[in-house]
Amino acid sequence: MRNFLLLFLFTFVLVALVPFYPSAVEKETHPLPEDEYILNVMLGMGTDILPDEALKAIAVTLRTYTAFHGKVLPEGSYEDVCASTSEDHGQQVYNAMREAVYATSGEYITYGGKIINACFHASSNQFTAEGNEPYLRSVSTPDERAYPAFYGETVITREKMLSFGKGEVKGVSYGADGKAKQVIFEKEETDVLEFIKYFSVPSVDFTLHLNSDGGYTVLTKGEGNGLGLSLYGAYLLSLKGNTYKQIICKYFAGAEITCII
Repeated sequence: MRNFLLLFLFTFVLVALVPFYPSAVEKETHPLPEDEYILNVMLGMGTDILPDEALKAIAVTLRTYTAFHGKVLPEGSYEDVCASTSEDHGQQVYNAMREAVYATSGEYITYGGKIINACFHASSNQFTAEGNEPYLRSVSTPDERAYPAFYGETVITREKMLSFGKGEVKGVSYGADGKAKQVIFEKEETDVLEFIKYFSVPSVDFTLHLNSDGGYTVLTKGEGNGLGLSLYGAYLLSLKGNTYKQIICKYFAGAEITCII
């Protein structure tokens, strides 16, 4: 297998679509998704063949996320995968992902009898982020430094920073999970989600450094907002023999996997 991967192109999917600290909604808010939709979403995420248990964990997470938010995730296809790799490889990817989706058909992640906001991200640094929901706790994750985009660097010019309209940067506040929570400007404090979206910073796990020219360098670890399931972490845990249910229950504290027909 190649060095993973996760050409899972979801660095900003979750960050761009939902609030950083979401509130609970009833599971009936959106229709339960069809397996074919979940398969198409997975086909749009990457071309690597992951271990079966990792794929199952991802399938259940995506199904739960869709039930919570609706069909907001982009889809791919078998043809797309073949076009970017080869027909033989594309067939293997399709078969592995289809097996994971249909083997877990009807399974959702629940907490207190309700479908959860099953957040996910590409990679975490040591710990996932702490959310406001009881199942979005900060938990340890395997050593993910081998993830191809684990370390990142974003340079922001002074002009670009000022274009944000909030004045000079005064500092960054961090939570107990070690992730940035607020960026403190002259005029107001800004939620980290708004900051990373505006400046295309790949992770909420970052340090901000002032450059000699008045600009800034943002050094990041991991990729995504850090909430919920770490896709790369799921891959690593599956290599260690964890089942998809063990992986899901690790990243969503106190949650259960429920079959809903």
